[in-house]
Amino acid sequence: MISIIVATIHRVSELERLLGSLEKQNERNFEVIVVDQNRDDRLAPVLARYANLTTRRLQSERGLSRARNVGLSVAQGELLTFPDDDCWYLPKLLERMKTWFDAHPEFGMLGASLRTAENAPAATMAPTACRCSKDNVSKCVLSATLFMRRVVSLAVGGFDENLGVGSPSQYQAGEERDYVLRALEKGFQMWYDPSLTVYHPTMYSLERQRTTAYAYALSEGYVQRLHAFPLRRVGTELIRSFGGAAIRLCQGDLYRARVCALRGTGQLVGYVSGGRRPIRNH
Repeated sequence: MISIIVATIHRVSELERLLGSLEKQNERNFEVIVVDQNRDDRLAPVLARYANLTTRRLQSERGLSRARNVGLSVAQGELLTFPDDDCWYLPKLLERMKTWFDAHPEFGMLGASLRTAENAPAATMAPTACRCSKDNVSKCVLSATLFMRRVVSLAVGGFDENLGVGSPSQYQAGEERDYVLRALEKGFQMWYDPSLTVYHPTMYSLERQRTTAYAYALSEGYVQRLHAFPLRRVGTELIRSFGGAAIRLCQGDLYRARVCALRGTGQLVGYVSGGRRPIRNH
């Protein structure tokens, strides 16, 4: 069985779209664990409309990692995945994912691509299939496109609740990369296959980049330091960010120059502040 763990807050129509896409899956052996962080009952009528799905509604305090850990604590599937509440799937995705794991017992994790409704890339990811490693984790891991065996979860534990949207810290992203890095350190293997696709609204809008660039890069730098990424690797990325800011500034593109500068500054501050886990893993 596949356990689909969906943390949700505020969104209703988006969650309904996801459930509608799950209703159309060729693979039928799955459960949907909806971890509701709303303070009202807005999801009750939505879930009632999809009573033919095997769903379980749980509640948790705010925090994406916290919600996923609540879902993990009750998940029954041998395969696990964590779509955002504004994702959706094409009908063959779960079937293809399960077939892939059956054919590749040596891998504990699988990454898919993230694309928009127009089939354009929704985020920056590796263009071709590859083995995921510490060197390329930033190009092949997004939580919404991560599939893994239950044995990985049992060995690694839960997501670090100090990381991710809604966490009590300043690190509002990076929880999925930290999780995969912990799994790789335990000897599990991961493959990235962009022919498998999860659909999601674009992450490329300038307004989104402006509002999230610093926070996401701060988390990225923190996770890199936490997992002992060499300074030369981080330095290359910083040069790219600050160099991009300089080029955009010379072009008169102040908006994009600011985004690049925020990204570089966030990563540098995050890397300097990393090196220990303020709270324990669950």
